[in-house]
Amino acid sequence: MASVKNVFPKYIQRPIKVQIVSREIPVENTIGNATYILNFLCYLRQAGCEIEYIIPNSSPNGKAPWCVISPTLFKLANLSVKDNWKIGRLLLRFNSLSDWFIESLRLIYDRLPETLKNMYRSAREQRQLTPLYAVASDVWNAPIMGEESDFIRSQFIRFKPDVVIANYAFLANVLDSPVLDKNVVKVILTHDVRHQRGAQFKKLGLASSEPYWNQERETLELSKAQVLLAIQQEDANLFKEMVPQCEVICMPISVKCHSHAIAQVPGRCLFVGSRVDHNYYGLQWFLENVWSKVIELNPRSSLYICGTVCDLIPESFPNVRLLGRVDDLKPEYGAAEVCLVPLLAGSGLKIKLVEAMSYSRACVSTSVGVQGLRDIVGTTTLVADTAEDFAMAVHTLLTHPDKRRWMEEQAYRYVSEKFSPEATYQPFVDYIHQHLQQVSNQPPIVHFNVVRS
Repeated sequence: MASVKNVFPKYIQRPIKVQIVSREIPVENTIGNATYILNFLCYLRQAGCEIEYIIPNSSPNGKAPWCVISPTLFKLANLSVKDNWKIGRLLLRFNSLSDWFIESLRLIYDRLPETLKNMYRSAREQRQLTPLYAVASDVWNAPIMGEESDFIRSQFIRFKPDVVIANYAFLANVLDSPVLDKNVVKVILTHDVRHQRGAQFKKLGLASSEPYWNQERETLELSKAQVLLAIQQEDANLFKEMVPQCEVICMPISVKCHSHAIAQVPGRCLFVGSRVDHNYYGLQWFLENVWSKVIELNPRSSLYICGTVCDLIPESFPNVRLLGRVDDLKPEYGAAEVCLVPLLAGSGLKIKLVEAMSYSRACVSTSVGVQGLRDIVGTTTLVADTAEDFAMAVHTLLTHPDKRRWMEEQAYRYVSEKFSPEATYQPFVDYIHQHLQQVSNQPPIVHFNVVRS
């Protein structure tokens, strides 16, 4: 992996100070946006930035009154959370005793054998209970208000950032803070196009875990930033139309290519996803409408499902195994012949698709899954939007090893060329330095030295 040498232009006598405001604590191997954030922070840290990660809500881990900061985040940034005590990597909150009791019960559930969990999931399905998603929407995507504003203001005053990044457009109002210096670079890490996502769910008649945004509201929030970081080019093009006064930088996730130590298992399919609405609906559609057709065509096929989305799916489908959260996905990708991205709604970049390609795996996706990556259609990924076509695409890859191996080679090449750290994150780092050079009235700076390790 390439790393950025910690060298700053002569007019900068200290690390560039970057402050990120978010409602969630990113944990590796949990959810796509967490992977994206940690990947981004890693590059900023390698570039020599000093990073503070600010959580304005007192319960970033749901109702749990405790939270263990991931080793990766702890190493990359200083974390500050409203109403929480930090002891090393441990965050503690003492303003609700009932939360301590309820979350203790949840810990017991998490440690139950999978057989008992599956009994609970089946009972829940029979009673037709609505799944509870991982994020409480009334908190997760709410703007900063009241005491949260006071907390954020105090953090700005103390840290004196050069760059402030709002994690998602719904936190854009932090950029209006009067205590921010006029030369601060104000940024929104967009992740996706909010109003497009909501419109897709509404069109399909699906309930979303997030409130609906219209284009007018999103335009208003985006206009509070100087810089918009778009996760893929289609999003970037739309943002340029919506807010032409903003600098829009296309910044996808960076990934490295992986080798495999184990052989592929004939007929093995893989889905990786967290317990968010678009994963749940897409996987539910695949299991109920596509998987039986795959089994008819390939009776020895198997499907392994990894991630917390397993909590929402009863294990009542043939040849399907729910693994839950897996700390190391490399063996699962190594065993898979085909990776699945059967999403029905959503916007942004499908990180699970990029990740699968980084493991040199051929994929089958819906059109939604390849948004922003149209150039991979037919090379690394087969695209199908009906149950019959999706099943046939899976069958094609499982029964034509030469075609599958060719697509695996294309995936490796594509990731190597398009998703290196320098290609994805360096344009934003360059923008920061150019901005600081302009406000300091210094001569133009030279490009960074990059060291490969």
